Amino acid sequence: MKPVFTKIKEDVQMEVFAVRVIDLPYFSTEFHFHKECQLVYVVESEGKRIIGDSVENFSSDELILLGQDIPHVWHNDKRYFEKDTDTRETYARSVALFFDPEKLQEAMGLFGSAKPVEALLKKAARGMKFTGRTKASLRQMLLEMTRQKGFEQLVTFIRMLDLLTRTREFELLASTGYVNTYQAKDNDRIDRVFKYVFTHFKSDIQLNDMASLVNMSKQAFCRYFKSRTQKTFINFVNEVRIGHACRLMAGGETQISCLAYESGYNSLSNFNHFFKEIKGMTPREYLKLLAV
Repeated sequence: MKPVFTKIKEDVQMEVFAVRVIDLPYFSTEFHFHKECQLVYVVESEGKRIIGDSVENFSSDELILLGQDIPHVWHNDKRYFEKDTDTRETYARSVALFFDPEKLQEAMGLFGSAKPVEALLKKAARGMKFTGRTKASLRQMLLEMTRQKGFEQLVTFIRMLDLLTRTREFELLASTGYVNTYQAKDNDRIDRVFKYVFTHFKSDIQLNDMASLVNMSKQAFCRYFKSRTQKTFINFVNEVRIGHACRLMAGGETQISCLAYESGYNSLSNFNHFFKEIKGMTPREYLKLLAV
């Protein structure tokens, strides 16, 4: 899935910031990036998301800040695409705040030091997932902004920015050394690969088949995928599968053999091996952690 460079200003007129409300049957954007920073609150939806080299599940009530030019996508679960639109029970609802980091720093410099904002932008370059009271406060202010205009909306934005620069209630998503290596000349190869894995991760996925999907040799595909995602294709597939297993555990599934099968593993030993490699603990240890 290539991250397409997107110019937010083409469809959202703004100087420093703008708010957008999304209400669709499913999230429809492809893997992309843009110069504007983006604060995203998922009101209602489930699936898998990629932010930089981070591959995780997402669900409703998630709040994330994306920095400038970090590739990202929210991809809904398969059931979102299978429902009849006349009897649809699944929706993708979110609220997004976009702001221009360069104009923001310039504006803040007129009123004092821009260093707190610079520090925030540095952290946001890896993606920030907020928790606790910070998430609750940011969520409330973001929703307020959808009903506000003019100076009132500006005041809320400044309050939000103040909290963002001070909070410690967040988790960084992309790895420390992550660098966006995608270029405008990239075609839709990675786009097709990501979507295929998200849809078929429960099945046996062969490297040869994926290489054929994007019209590349097996060796060329492996090099291409790692150069763009900074991880091997096999690691990516296992991250998707183990992430799905963790969601099943959180939903109440406790049978290890069932978890393995439902996540695409025909071998229990392979499931245990990759689970420990990715999560740093065995499936049973993870279940005990959830029970605490």
